[in-house]
Amino acid sequence: MRAIVTGGAGFIGSHLTERLLREGWSVLVVDNLSSGYFNNVPPEAEFLWLDLTNEDSLDMLPKDGVDAVFHLASHVGQELSFQRPIYDFKANALSTLLLLKWCVNCRVKQFIFASSVNVYGNALEMPIKESALIAPPSPYAVGKMASEYLCRIYQDFGVNATVLRLFNVYGPRQDMRNLLQGMASIYMAYVARKEPVFIRGSRDRFRDFSYVEDVADAFYRCLNENAYGKTFNIASGQKTYVWQLIEMIIKAFGQDPTTYPIKYGEPTTNDQFGFYGDSSLIRSQLGWAPRVGLEGGITKMAQWVKASGLFSE
Repeated sequence: MRAIVTGGAGFIGSHLTERLLREGWSVLVVDNLSSGYFNNVPPEAEFLWLDLTNEDSLDMLPKDGVDAVFHLASHVGQELSFQRPIYDFKANALSTLLLLKWCVNCRVKQFIFASSVNVYGNALEMPIKESALIAPPSPYAVGKMASEYLCRIYQDFGVNATVLRLFNVYGPRQDMRNLLQGMASIYMAYVARKEPVFIRGSRDRFRDFSYVEDVADAFYRCLNENAYGKTFNIASGQKTYVWQLIEMIIKAFGQDPTTYPIKYGEPTTNDQFGFYGDSSLIRSQLGWAPRVGLEGGITKMAQWVKASGLFSE
C-alpha cells in the first residue's frame, strides 16, 4: 500500500509518516518546506518538493499506485492568514481542489483532509459536536471550510473523502520558532528561553489539547470504510484554561509557577475565546481515543525541547 502525505515534513505530518511506515506502508512525502523541515522526514520515506498551488506541478506526482492521500499541507494560523490572506487561501483551498482533481484522474481510493476547530468560530454550545454551527472567523478558517465542501463535492466523483477537524495539537517537533501558531509551543518557547511568558488575551481562555501521536493515530484509523464521507472531531474532550497550561509548562522546566513572570497583551485578531470538543463520533465509528494526558504530554514535549538543544545557551 502506498500513501502520499502532503506536509509530511511538518509537525503532524512527520508523525503520521512514521506511523504509516511502521504499519508497512510506502510513503511519499510532499512538501514545499515553507514551514516544515527536511530533517523531519524519515529516511525510509520518499520526498518530493512541490508547490501544491501550481496545477502543472502536480504532474510530478505518480500517475498510479497511490492508495490514499493525506492532505496536511497548509498555511497554518489564524493571525498569519490576516497578514497574507490571498496566499493563505491558495495554500489551503486551492491546493485541496487541485489534489482532489488529481485523485479523480489517478483513481486514488481515499482522501483524508486535515481541517481545523477554527471553522466553528465562537461556538455557542460545549463540548462542540460535528453538527455545530459553522462560523469561520478568519481567512484561514474559510479556506479550511471551503476545502471541506470540496471534499464533499468530489466524493460524488469517486474519491472517498474523510475530514478531521483538529483541535489544539501539541508535542515533539512542533515549530518552537513560530510564535504566531501553536499555543503550547509558544508558551513553552518562552519558558525554555527563561523569558517571561507573554499571554495575548485573557488567562481564562480555554482550549482542548491532543498529543501529536494520538492525532497521527486518528489519521491512520481513517484508512477504513467506516470513515468514508465522514467528518470527525479530533479532541480530548477536556477543557483546559490558559493558566493551567502555563503552570504545567513551567513545572515541566523545573520552575515555580507562583513566581514565574507573566506579561499580558492585546488578544490576537478574531481569536476564539474558548472551546473543547466532543469526539464521540470517531470513538464509536473507528475506535479512536486519546492515550496521552495533557500533563504527561507536556512533560514529553519539554523533554524533547531540552534534548533538542534549540534554546541552549
